[in-house]
Amino acid sequence: MDDVKEGIRLIKILKRFMNGIHKNMEKSFKDLNLTVPQMMVVMTLISHGKMKISDLSKKISLSNSTVSGIVDRLEKQNTVERIRGKKDRRVVYVNVTPEFRKIIKEKHEQVDTIVKSIVDSATPEELDTVTKGLDTLEKIMDRKKLSGE
Repeated sequence: MDDVKEGIRLIKILKRFMNGIHKNMEKSFKDLNLTVPQMMVVMTLISHGKMKISDLSKKISLSNSTVSGIVDRLEKQNTVERIRGKKDRRVVYVNVTPEFRKIIKEKHEQVDTIVKSIVDSATPEELDTVTKGLDTLEKIMDRKKLSGE
């Protein structure tokens, strides 16, 4: 029974953490009319450059169909564009449009500041403990095939 209580406690902590992150992200991107999943797609593309939908899906742990729908909506807003491969025209990449890249640069810096403030508020020992704990959780999830990839 104690294992079940600890599992529930862990889920509650993770949920609170993710809700806090989502709320901060929503505040930062509200004026751009981006949902959190849309923001995740845009930020991933900015960080990693153009990507195929399948690769983007793996990076943000969402299904291909979900990411494809998000990309459709972002494309209508002129936030991202689909680009055919030069060597193989069947391959389609997604990239942030040059216009939106300029707009998002400032927002990206705001997100970096939020993340930095969270990290800076922790002691080195706390960061080490959290990192080790999350690494362990990831290993457990991978063993049980819960990582979403």
